[in-house]
Order: sequence, then C-alpha cells, then structure tokens
Amino acid sequence: MSGHEMRESALRRYIVFRVKAIEFLDLLVLMNSLLKVRGQGTLPLPSFPPNRHSRFVANSIRTVVLSCFALFIDKSKDGMDAIKLWCDVFPHHATRIQEAWNRMQPAWPILREFRDRAGFHADKPPKFFGARYKTRVQYDAQLEPALKEFEQLFKFLLKAEETDLKDELEPALDSLLDDLEREHSESKFQREQFKAYLMIPDTRSKK
Repeated sequence: MSGHEMRESALRRYIVFRVKAIEFLDLLVLMNSLLKVRGQGTLPLPSFPPNRHSRFVANSIRTVVLSCFALFIDKSKDGMDAIKLWCDVFPHHATRIQEAWNRMQPAWPILREFRDRAGFHADKPPKFFGARYKTRVQYDAQLEPALKEFEQLFKFLLKAEETDLKDELEPALDSLLDDLEREHSESKFQREQFKAYLMIPDTRSKK
C-alpha cells in the first residue's frame, strides 16, 4: 500500500471514529446534565417515574458511555484503537497523544472487564455484578479521570483539524460518500447535513 493509500485509509477510519465520538460526546452531555440537581442542569430534563431519580438514569447512560470508551481505546482487532488512529492522522501531536494515553491506560483493564461482562454484554450474575461493583468502586479514582482525559484530548484534536486536516478531511469524506453511493446506488447522502453533524464545513463549490 502506497503512502497516499495509507493516508486515505487512515482518514476514512477517522471519519468512522468521528461519527461514533460525536455520539459519545452527546451521551456525556446528557449524562452530566442528569447528574446535576434537577432544575440546575444545562438541559431541560424529562420526567422519570418516581422510583427512577435522574441519577439512576444517568447511571444507565454511564454504562453506554464506559462501554463506548472501551471500544475507542481497545487495541485488539475488534477495537477502534483511537490512540494509534490519532497518531496516524495527527503525527505532529503524537507525543501529546501518547502522554495522554499513559494517563488513561491504568483504567483500561477495569473498562475492558466492565464492557465484556456488564456493558455491551451480560455475563453470569457473579461476573456481571462483580464488574459493576469494580466500576463503581474505581470510578472516581480511575475511570472518571480517564474519561476526562479522553474528552479533553478529543476536543483538542477537533480544533487541530482546522490546521492539520484543513485540506484533507472534507475531500476524504466526499470521496468516501461517492464510493458509498456507487456501491449502494439507491442511496444519496445529504452532504451538507452530514458535514454539519461532523462539524465539517461544506466548502465544495455548488454546481
């Protein structure tokens, strides 16, 4: 694979990551709003049944957040391995990315066990509840700092797109959508909406 092909492949994988990561940030906003005292949150909160305080619902969302976080940093063949992907896409920031990963890494074994036994999967009761217990015990000391580290790094790299990927990201997305439309002839992507969702400006000239 040539250097150009490797770069194109990395950018296309990065687009997939961006879709999942924007969803991840949406979940974080919702979870944090639910954790705030009712009436003081940043979003209007829905009404929950009397026995389902907003904090309980936030814990349900946290299950998804932690499982997605595990998917992002999983370095196995089934994981997204965002750390390597970031280093490939943003080589000028590789040192910063690796330093952030070193701070996140201690949380990985807890996250992996939680995802596999109680997050995206449901193991036998002792392992299911054991993984949930470890997550609750280690959340403040290990998991929440790792989550914040990941969120801060992601937001930094979003800003870095403006310079590092200024002339690459949108053409990569257009090329990917062109290929998808050729493969699935019945599909037509509303590109401006797609790019707005990914926070990518549509600078291609209109015909």
